[in-house]
Amino acid sequence: MKTKESEEFEKIRGLVGNATSEQLRYVDSFVSGEIGLFMPVGGACFYALTPEHSHPAYMFALHFDDQTSVKLKGRIITSRPGKIFSLSPGIAHQELPSDFPPRYIAILIEKSFFESQLSFYPVKREICFAGEFHNTASNLISLLNKFMIEVDNSVPGCDAVLHGLGLEISHSIIRGIFDVRAVEDRISGRVEIGRVIEYIHAHMHSKITIGKMAEVACMSSSHFSHVFKAETGKTPLDYLNEVRMRRVKKLLIAGDRSITEIALECGFGSPAYLTASFYKRFKITPSNFKTVNKGKQDF
Repeated sequence: MKTKESEEFEKIRGLVGNATSEQLRYVDSFVSGEIGLFMPVGGACFYALTPEHSHPAYMFALHFDDQTSVKLKGRIITSRPGKIFSLSPGIAHQELPSDFPPRYIAILIEKSFFESQLSFYPVKREICFAGEFHNTASNLISLLNKFMIEVDNSVPGCDAVLHGLGLEISHSIIRGIFDVRAVEDRISGRVEIGRVIEYIHAHMHSKITIGKMAEVACMSSSHFSHVFKAETGKTPLDYLNEVRMRRVKKLLIAGDRSITEIALECGFGSPAYLTASFYKRFKITPSNFKTVNKGKQDF
């Protein structure tokens, strides 16, 4: 008689291939119906390190750093943060050992299920994914998080919810690959950009990169930069610099902090860097600005 654990592992093998539980001991698995999410935690997936292995399902790997490399048809392909790495079923490949723990979510989608969803789109030829990178739709990470939480909770009705999430994840991936954007993406983009602006104001003392802002917005860096400028009229870095300079002016006028303290609080790292940046923008040093505006109203 099959146990619940053995039935669950059969589902995993139906997507992953001829893997053993020992090979997946460092992998968190979230599987339901036609889709499974696999995330290495604390170590590598030893099945992924197997030479010339393949999957019976479509595989889409969302990488969070550039430390993972894959050997595929004689090529070495290095991961690209925020991009989807794609493989069709049956394509042999091998993840290469690394000194760093892998950081990605592998999304495996049953072959016939994925192809049935792909049929809704005007794809005029048979698609074969062979290690290409694609953009991600802005809602993908949120959907993956919901899927994992729903699998973990396993409450009444979860099978229906997971089926719906599986459909959404599949279409999110397809729309990212073929750059299909719905009106809702533009509307939700405003919410995500608002979240980034809130993050900038709360963390301006820290190092803030385009990549970090895109991560907060759950978008790829290129898509985030495009959406941010469309919503604000400024590039993300121009907006960040403007917010920081506005804060610097307020603190200089308040007059109760040193140039060094202001530089650190506003994310400039050093008083010299603040002075150079401030002079380039306003043609006056912070010290002279502080003297000239002493006692004036804040603005």
